[in-house]
Amino acid sequence: MMKTSKILAILMLGILLVSVFACCPGPEATPTPTPTLTPTPTATPTACEADRDAIQAALYSYHDEIGEWPTADGQPGDIEWTKLVPNFMAGIPANDSTCNWSVNSDTEGEVCVGSGGTGCVPCSCQCSTRCSQ
Repeated sequence: MMKTSKILAILMLGILLVSVFACCPGPEATPTPTPTLTPTPTATPTACEADRDAIQAALYSYHDEIGEWPTADGQPGDIEWTKLVPNFMAGIPANDSTCNWSVNSDTEGEVCVGSGGTGCVPCSCQCSTRCSQ
């Protein structure tokens, strides 16, 4: 009889524990927030940068076809727009009066802001910081 009462006691204790855990599951789990990726905004080129890219393409096209730069003497220096417009570009960039676009002599053929064939100098063009100086 003693064995039976021990077994019954263990069985009752087990039922009691199961019922306690079934009724009281414990603290509710809070969902873990899922991080969301925010897309990185892409920079929109300024009008000055777009002009610079168009001028650069026109300079390379002119040089490939003619064999010299579109300047007064064919060497790096101030761009002669009549040599580029209308065959290589649709028109003269509106900001040429403030930027004074030139063909660079330091890294020859790169479009730059400045004057003469001695390289580039800073000016008020908003993208001059991206041009060689």
